[in-house]
Amino acid sequence: MRERLAGVVFGAIAICVGTVHAQEAAPAVRPEDPALREIIALGMARSATFRHLATWLDTSDIVVYVRFAPCAGKVPACLLWASESGATRRLLVKLDRVDRSVSELAALLAHELQHAHEVAAEPDIRDAASFRNAFASRGSKNAAGFETAAAAAAGRRVSAELARR
Repeated sequence: MRERLAGVVFGAIAICVGTVHAQEAAPAVRPEDPALREIIALGMARSATFRHLATWLDTSDIVVYVRFAPCAGKVPACLLWASESGATRRLLVKLDRVDRSVSELAALLAHELQHAHEVAAEPDIRDAASFRNAFASRGSKNAAGFETAAAAAAGRRVSAELARR
């Protein structure tokens, strides 16, 4: 009986440890729709810039949820602060997929992943106010929010890399 109980306990511990490792290994970029998984797969397979941004985020404390949704100001994509919990900061990317190709959506996502990279590089960004302040100090203001030269360049690079293949 003791051996059986020990086996059950050991099995439960192994399952729990395996679950924790699986969660730790989850990618930082997390799509909320199967079509978004395809866009991410395309970016990872065909764009070194996209792949660099996504894999670099995997080493950070950032989790980026990606969903299809319209953004304020009718921009095609946007990055929003979601939450902070312990050592993890969560961001949300919205992509407006209306009349856009998969390649265009991948380039838009790369643009937003560059913004997420910018957040990851600043550990003091811990809430919506510090998120806004950081982009206000580093980016240019437009009607829909803030823009940075690095994000615009990342989107153009990914678009060019996808067009070449």
